[in-house]
Amino acid sequence: MTEKVPVKIDSRGRITVPKKAREEAGIQEGDILFMNLKPGKIEFTRAIEDPLVVLRDYSDKEYEDGRTKNLREYAKEKDIEIDE
Repeated sequence: MTEKVPVKIDSRGRITVPKKAREEAGIQEGDILFMNLKPGKIEFTRAIEDPLVVLRDYSDKEYEDGRTKNLREYAKEKDIEIDE
């Protein structure tokens, strides 16, 4: 979609993305969008997956596979006292 679609910002700063634009961009209710700010311009990019969920899943797998340690294990190994 290369056409410019006018939208209006309401008094609370909200923008309604027209149905045609949502359909062409593959955006659905509940999707997460990244807002990229540039001088005089705002671009929205649809996040394929929530990056925090991806990071959490990755770190959980790394820990389960023994490739990382939790903070308490690391501190004990290095003789570092941490507050409980």
